Amino acid sequence: MRKLTGPVIDFLLAWQLLTSVPLPFSVPTSNRPAGYGAAYYPLVGLILGGLLALAAEAFYFLLPGSIAATLLLALWVALTGMLHLDGFMDSCDGLLPPRDRERRLEIMKDSRVGAFGVVGGVLLLLLKFNALAALPPATRWVALLAAPMLGRWAQQFAMRRYPLARPGGMGAFFMQGQSWLRVAISSVGVLVILGLLFGAAGLLLAAVTWLVTALVARFAVGRIGGLTGDVYGALCETVETVLLVMAAGLAAWGVV
Repeated sequence: MRKLTGPVIDFLLAWQLLTSVPLPFSVPTSNRPAGYGAAYYPLVGLILGGLLALAAEAFYFLLPGSIAATLLLALWVALTGMLHLDGFMDSCDGLLPPRDRERRLEIMKDSRVGAFGVVGGVLLLLLKFNALAALPPATRWVALLAAPMLGRWAQQFAMRRYPLARPGGMGAFFMQGQSWLRVAISSVGVLVILGLLFGAAGLLLAAVTWLVTALVARFAVGRIGGLTGDVYGALCETVETVLLVMAAGLAAWGVV
């Protein structure tokens, strides 16, 4: 196999981080900062969305809608290795109950899941399931392509825009090499893809994503003074869920 170039390595490392899909070869170790790979997070999300859209065509063709939606959601969770869902549940445990800042951070580092995390995770999955079950075919593929891509764009943007709650945590590791230039290039690419695929509706999706990102990030900053790796995962899950629910609602009202 030819020697891999730096950008290819960055993409493959992002793929290994954000998905559970194995690569048929080993990615060489590199001294390139981990933040370089964040520029490819939206691309990883778009590929995941494409896989989900293809699977949805098969599931909904062969099976009743509710069963197809369940299998599609299970595949979605499996493809990501529950990485973001785990972060969402940990964030619920740490950010929602009344605690002081240090106790919140301690709870979020704990691998055990508490009542807030369990309830939050269940409600999140219920929302995703019902949105997937309610989406008509013409809207489903749009939502499945856009939601994973924008959820991971939100992570990249938030890494650069908002402070870290733990300067020495994993969040700091993945911020290495991040720059506004990389965020801008990635953002332009996302907007172009949204425009080509979805037209004016793509701009609405981008605006909603930015709003949800700002709300979640500011909530975390107010509670723990910044963002953590768990909050990045929670941000992705929240954006995905909001976009799915929004798409289902707009379809129900006949807007799309």
